[in-house]
Amino acid sequence: MNRGKKEKLAVTGQRRRASGEGGNSKRFAKVLMPDGRVAKIPAAKDASTYICLANEDGSWPRKATTTLMYDAVWLVEGVVFGLEEMRPGKGMGTIRPVRVVASFPIIQEHEGCYGQVQRWLLCEETVWGAELDGMSPFDIKGIR
Repeated sequence: MNRGKKEKLAVTGQRRRASGEGGNSKRFAKVLMPDGRVAKIPAAKDASTYICLANEDGSWPRKATTTLMYDAVWLVEGVVFGLEEMRPGKGMGTIRPVRVVASFPIIQEHEGCYGQVQRWLLCEETVWGAELDGMSPFDIKGIR
């Protein structure tokens, strides 16, 4: 029950706008093209890095394990890094060392001369070792 204020309810019958099409949306940048057209270019925040753990046979999995919302250019073939579990009930706080075995960048082309990058990384679990001079994840994080 509404006390004191009258609500205006109206049914417009119009479809909702697609994501990124609203007046307040920052998902697309508007760029003036040389021919006078205004092109909508996706914002740079759409760059991404997909970390995939290899299947037992070493092949690419169906979907990524983790998605980073930026292009992690420093993750190249041969790099060893720690993948820390942060989900409750799944071993939260454990760090698994993984090595990048393959990198597959995809460049998306948009209107004009604009594009964005998707970096797909195939990783395999490894052990901490000579790459880190025998340091464990606890040494790296300063935990004893």
